[in-house]
Amino acid sequence: MINLKDKTMKKLLILSVLMLGFVESKAQQFYSTNDMAAGIRTVVNEAVVLRSLQLSGTTNCIVRIYDGAATNVTGAYSNMTIFATNIITTNIGVNGITNLYTNTMLHTTIQAVAAATNATTPILTLNIGANVAPFLFDTPLSFTKYINVSNNSGGITMVLNYRQP
Repeated sequence: MINLKDKTMKKLLILSVLMLGFVESKAQQFYSTNDMAAGIRTVVNEAVVLRSLQLSGTTNCIVRIYDGAATNVTGAYSNMTIFATNIITTNIGVNGITNLYTNTMLHTTIQAVAAATNATTPILTLNIGANVAPFLFDTPLSFTKYINVSNNSGGITMVLNYRQP
């Protein structure tokens, strides 16, 4: 029988309960889909550690997996450019003699840079064959934003096994 009057035993019991709660909060989770249509979709909307991935398809398909959005949008902004240039000053004296002075100066120009949309590099690009053995990926992979998956022809079955970081 455990004597709860002993401070060491109390601390050990509290620590055990806290560790059990911590282990439960990090439990693994699954995402599964059958016949995923062509296009892009968010399959997990939080930062996770991918433990394993299983993919199979009924058609030949390219599957891309992204950490976050598939495109990166940069808004318009101003860019300052500084460069050296020569400034020539002309001075005509009262006696009619023209003097030219050349000085090198730094000149600043402000330029507008237009908004741009750029494609994000996928973390994984997989070529899934039609009606072949499922592709298995068992290496842990960290996603810092969320998991986006795109495919080009549909007919994909996917099972994700992941945990929260």
